Amino acid sequence: MLPTKMQILFQNATFARNNLGNRAMKIRQIIGMAAIALGGFTACGNVGNGVEKGGGEDSLTVLYEARYAGRFALLGDAEGRETVLRVLDPWQGAEGVAYDYRLVEDTTGERTLKPGEIRWPVRSAVCMSSSHVAFLDAVGAVGTIRGVSGKDFVSNPAVRREGVREVGYDSRLDYETIVALRPDVVFVYGLAAENEAAETLRRLGVPVLYVADYLEQDPLGRAEWIVPFGLLVDRMDEAVGAFMEVEEAYKTIGERVAVSVDRENRPRVMLNAPYKDVWYVPGDRSYLARLLDDAGGEYLGRGDDSDRSRPVSAEQALRWMARADYWLNPGQATTMAQLRADNRRFATLPVVRRGRVYNNNARTTAQGGSDFWESGAVRPDVVLADLVRILHPELLPEHTLYYFRELE
Repeated sequence: MLPTKMQILFQNATFARNNLGNRAMKIRQIIGMAAIALGGFTACGNVGNGVEKGGGEDSLTVLYEARYAGRFALLGDAEGRETVLRVLDPWQGAEGVAYDYRLVEDTTGERTLKPGEIRWPVRSAVCMSSSHVAFLDAVGAVGTIRGVSGKDFVSNPAVRREGVREVGYDSRLDYETIVALRPDVVFVYGLAAENEAAETLRRLGVPVLYVADYLEQDPLGRAEWIVPFGLLVDRMDEAVGAFMEVEEAYKTIGERVAVSVDRENRPRVMLNAPYKDVWYVPGDRSYLARLLDDAGGEYLGRGDDSDRSRPVSAEQALRWMARADYWLNPGQATTMAQLRADNRRFATLPVVRRGRVYNNNARTTAQGGSDFWESGAVRPDVVLADLVRILHPELLPEHTLYYFRELE
C-alpha cells in the first residue's frame, strides 16, 4: 500500500487547496483585498515506466490537481501502492516526451534503487539551477542541498556557505564530486535537447530528475513547481500553503490592474539589450510577456506567437525603442552612464532621456548572479508588484522595488 505518511501528505494538501477557511481570512487581512477561489486541474498524457519516453496504457490517476503548471503531474495508482512525479516536455521542443519518477520510501538510505526511482523523502540533493535552490529554500529544505552548479552565482546565503560543494557546469561538470556526495537526487534541466550529463549521471548510479519550471509560460505555473519540491522533501503541506499565498497575492495585484488600467492606453515597454548587434526579444506567450500584460504594460516586441526568444536586428529594436515609454532589463547596466557607454545611440532615445530605464539586477552576487532568476521564480507576486510599481506607481504606492532598480 502507499505509505501512510504520503497518503496523509496528499490528503492534507487537497484539504488545503479546497478549504481556504481561516488561513485565507488571515491573508485577506494582511493584503486588505478579496481572496481568489481555487479549482481546476491539469490533465496528463501517457508515458512508459521508469525513465522511458513514449506511450502505452496509463493507469495512474491525479493525486494533486495543478492549477497553472503544465509540465508536472503528481500521480498514483488506484490501489494506492505507488506515487509518481511525472515531468512533461522537459526541454524546448520535447513535445510528447515525459519522465516518470517513482518515489520509494527509504529513510535508511540502504535500499537499492531501480532506474527512475527516487528515494523518499529526499535528504540530500544537488541543484543544477539556482531556481532549484529557491524552491527548496521556500519549503524550508535548503539544508538538503549538498552541491550546486555555479555556486558564485547563487544568491542564497545558506548555499554560499562552506560545506555546499561547487559541482561545475556544462562540459566541465565534476562527476567525481557529485558521485562522492551520494545525493538522493540531482535536479537537472534541459535546453533544446536532452541533458547529456543526465545520462552520464544515470550510468554512474546517481538518480537524476528533470525540472521544467523555467519552461512554464504562466508565472504562477512556474511558482507552482514548489509543490513537487515540497512533496520530494516531505513538506508538501508547507509547499501548498506557500503557493496559495503567492497565488492570492498575485491575483490580488492583477485584479487591481485590470480594474484600473485602460487596455487601450497602456504604457509601451521594450525589453532586453543587444548582444553583438543582435537583440533577442521574448515571444508573445513567454513568461516575461505574460508578466508585462498582467502588470498593465504593452509589450513592444510582440509579433511571434511562441514562448521562445527570437533575434531581431538592432535597427528594428531601435525603432521599437523610439516608441517606448519604459525600457526594462537593459543587459548588465547598473547606471545610465554605463548604458550610454555601451552604445552611443542609446543616449538619443526618448526613453533614456526621460530616465525610464529599470533593470532586474537589484539583487546580484559579486560575480553577477541575479536573484531575479532565483527566488523570483518562486515569488512572481513580488516581481509583478515591482512591475506595477514601475508602470503604474499610483496603484502600489507603498511597494518598494525588490528585484528591479531604476538606473540613475
